[in-house]
Amino acid sequence: MSNRPQTEEELQKREAVGVIRASRFIRRYARSHKAISMVTICAIHREIFKEAWPEIAGRYRDENLKITCSKHLPPHHSEVASLMLQKDAELQEKLKTLKTVAGIINDKNSEEAELIAAFDSIIRIAAWLHHAITFIHPFREGNGRTARLSANLILERYGMVGISVKIEKENKNQYHQALAQIDNANDMEPLVNLIYDGLLDRYQGVPVKYYGVKNNHPY
Repeated sequence: MSNRPQTEEELQKREAVGVIRASRFIRRYARSHKAISMVTICAIHREIFKEAWPEIAGRYRDENLKITCSKHLPPHHSEVASLMLQKDAELQEKLKTLKTVAGIINDKNSEEAELIAAFDSIIRIAAWLHHAITFIHPFREGNGRTARLSANLILERYGMVGISVKIEKENKNQYHQALAQIDNANDMEPLVNLIYDGLLDRYQGVPVKYYGVKNNHPY
């Protein structure tokens, strides 16, 4: 499978396998002690596309893009590398604040308020990274998939489970509106709530039962 697929059907199959491969990659990476950086994000993208579209796999785009069904115009391709470097510095600062979170979650004596704050910190950084990738759109293709998997890497590294953000049918508009709300008003709440909904689906109500989560306040 070293050559480009010759049909659209084969391309879709290879990309689907690539997403599964990338999901396994982040699961392994989350359990490791390796640093999470924009280099890691490129590695996630490479896992998705290395058999489907090898010439773009893990590489920043060298052309300008327009996003279907979105008013957002991604930055000029010449700005991508510097913007990702800037976001990487921000990411490292944000991840420093999560160093004590794992201890709080694993401490059976932690107070409920501490747990809620710890969960909230993880989810908000996952949402921030998700938006940073979709805003810059650093890759020729697969930015949304890479963003969602990258958010899962944050969740899984700090003691949660990966989720599936539903973006089909009516949920697709909700997803795009959540990203636009950050662009337009720096309001993270809609995207945070989507991640929260995904966690509830995966945990099947466990956070609500044990941590007193309110429907209008994620973790």
